[in-house]
Formats: sequence, C-alpha cells, structure tokens
Amino acid sequence: MSRHPSYPWLIVTCVVVCAWSQPAHAYLDPGTGSYLLQLALAGLLAGLFALKAFWARIKEGTGRLLRRQKSGEPLDTDEA
Repeated sequence: MSRHPSYPWLIVTCVVVCAWSQPAHAYLDPGTGSYLLQLALAGLLAGLFALKAFWARIKEGTGRLLRRQKSGEPLDTDEA
C-alpha cells in the first residue's frame, strides 16, 4: 500500500503567510469589471466559434465511432 507524502511544512507556511499579511489598500476602478466581463464574453464567443468551425468533424467522428460500436467492428485508431 502506497502512502501519499504529507507536507506539514507547506500548511504551516501558508498559515504563517496568511496570518502576517498586510492589507493591500488596492483600488479597482469600474473599468476593471468591464474588462473582466469583456474577457469572459470573448472567451465564450471564441469557444462557440470553434465549436461551429469543427462541428462537422466532431459529428462525423462520433457517428463513425457509434456505428462501429453497434456493428461490432474493431476500432481502427490509425485511420487518416
């Protein structure tokens, strides 16, 4: 039976750093929230575009895989 190593020094270090940290007194202006929203929307739209661009390949690959599983043929992984 293998035992995962424990790192008590890591836990102690994290507790000490969190206990002795000073407040940052940082200011986040309203533009920061707008920028984060813009990044999230751009990521979502990029993902949707990639899905649209590769949808035919995804559909073909899963359809081929499902047809082979139903017919009992061995799966060929070196097909191009």
